[in-house]
Amino acid sequence: MKNVLPLLLSLFLSSCTVLLPPGPPQEYGANDYAVGQAEPYPQEVKLGRQRLENFIRRANPRQKQLLAENPYVAVQANELVAGEDWTLLRELASGKARAGQYYIQDFRNLSNFPVKFLLIYDGRTRRLVKRIGVLIIDTPNLGQVANFAGVRAVYAGTGWWPIL
Repeated sequence: MKNVLPLLLSLFLSSCTVLLPPGPPQEYGANDYAVGQAEPYPQEVKLGRQRLENFIRRANPRQKQLLAENPYVAVQANELVAGEDWTLLRELASGKARAGQYYIQDFRNLSNFPVKFLLIYDGRTRRLVKRIGVLIIDTPNLGQVANFAGVRAVYAGTGWWPIL
């Protein structure tokens, strides 16, 4: 009987390592809106570029000045729910992902949280800054400069400036 307990304990501990994630989740700064990253589909890149063009075209002189000072623009290319990304869902459940406004509302229904997929473009060249997009849950105000996976960019949402 004495030999069975260490055997069971070692089996339990070795099986737990298999269930753990392969590595630590991506860490972002406290002021960063990113909760994850993903590669975009070609249609998302195309939609993002169209929304970027709309955003730049509609800018008034003050907004154009903001874009001149901060040339990177974060554009929403898609929206999904957290349940579609198992890694993100795990981080939300553990409290490692930033999602303040939704935790306050209902932390029991994590799989239905809306997640926005952003692509970050250089407004001068109209090209992607990185080939990887950014997943966010909380959003800054439209036209606000914020950090997205370490890149400082103007948040464009779906391509409309806020009405002032």
